[in-house]
Amino acid sequence: MRRISVVGLGYIGLPTAILAAQSGFEVFGFDIDLDRVKGINSGNISIVEPGLSDRLLSVLSKGSFKAYKDLQYADCFIIAVPTPIKENKRADLGYIFSAGEVVAKRLMPGNLIILESTVPVGATEALAAQLEELSGMRVGIDFFVSHCPERVLPGKILKELTENDRVIGGMCHKASELSKHFYSKFVNGILHVTDEKTAEMVKLIENSSRDVQIAFANQVAAMAEKAGIDPFQVIELANKHPRVKILSPGTGVGGHCIAVDPCFLIESFPEETELLLAARKVNNNKSLHVLDKILAKIDYLQDSGIERPKVFALGLTFKPNVDDIRESPALKIAIELNRRKEIIDFYAFDPNLSNHTLQKLGLISKNMIDGIKQADIVAILVRHQQFESIPEELFENKVVIDPCGLIFYMHQAGSKNMLSATSKFKYYFGAQSM
Repeated sequence: MRRISVVGLGYIGLPTAILAAQSGFEVFGFDIDLDRVKGINSGNISIVEPGLSDRLLSVLSKGSFKAYKDLQYADCFIIAVPTPIKENKRADLGYIFSAGEVVAKRLMPGNLIILESTVPVGATEALAAQLEELSGMRVGIDFFVSHCPERVLPGKILKELTENDRVIGGMCHKASELSKHFYSKFVNGILHVTDEKTAEMVKLIENSSRDVQIAFANQVAAMAEKAGIDPFQVIELANKHPRVKILSPGTGVGGHCIAVDPCFLIESFPEETELLLAARKVNNNKSLHVLDKILAKIDYLQDSGIERPKVFALGLTFKPNVDDIRESPALKIAIELNRRKEIIDFYAFDPNLSNHTLQKLGLISKNMIDGIKQADIVAILVRHQQFESIPEELFENKVVIDPCGLIFYMHQAGSKNMLSATSKFKYYFGAQSM
């Protein structure tokens, strides 16, 4: 196996292609976005990932990788395309089967197809059946198919692609062996071999487990808030127990995995997923709850004589320290606030998003310091590391809504800008209230 074609050059496909190219393979990237193809070949990418740009420039200069607008023939095809959910919360496998159509036209005897996209149980088998029908060849005899789902964290993708264990689900023994040979060239973690359906469910269970744990943390926050106590202190002290590890609550759940993958299981196993459905409801509603809290404070300020309160949102991405806004609950809150421009002045800041990106979203951007100074209400929607340097005095005479616990954790870290117990501002989802 020498030539690798990667279908889809997004957050997973491009880093995988680069690592393969650095490991001695001749790699061809394919994407239907022509601007992305041109940008990649010129060394310009929009993905914010430590070390990715430098590695891309290296493999481009060595000629071991190039992106194309057409799929190239190869020994191995890696499919890394999105698997979103439709409005009815059912899996949209359109990108998978579109990729299958393209791959089938280039399929040769002996080829290996690896599906890295996260999919419902049974989707790999369906892809293999599509390839059989379109190519006239037989899976497990003429060509080989595996499912090897990515298991990475945005912001640490390169590190986790190489260091994390991988689950390889081959549809036959040879598919598993060929896949294991490929990943062994750049994965230092253990390669666990199983069948494709087990591999599919493993990935879905991993992310669904996180969703349930986050929902529990958000329920703890709701109970503590109703009791008038600090949810972050409750969780911190509960976690002193050696067998308890509660996650931190926030504005909800976003991203391309945790907010989506449970829906695949709920669709496939409706009678066995009551807990997953409940967790989805809790996490989906959390952003609405935060929005309601902000709107209540807007009403309060207007009743107090401030005709057009100035509201400043800190953070828009789906999680801290990344540039990914897919399914972001923080962004959903910001967009809803922006729709109320007839009664408020709204602006936002995210250290990982450009002003141009905010403009495309229809949002007005202000820098962090000026935005806080001018605001009546500051909504901390994402706990970006950069926000930990905010001086306490900037929050004086502000209403601060902090569902992510930035203020609490700054206290605990003993920051030089630490917020004192007698701070001259009022914050919510914490110990103080109006």
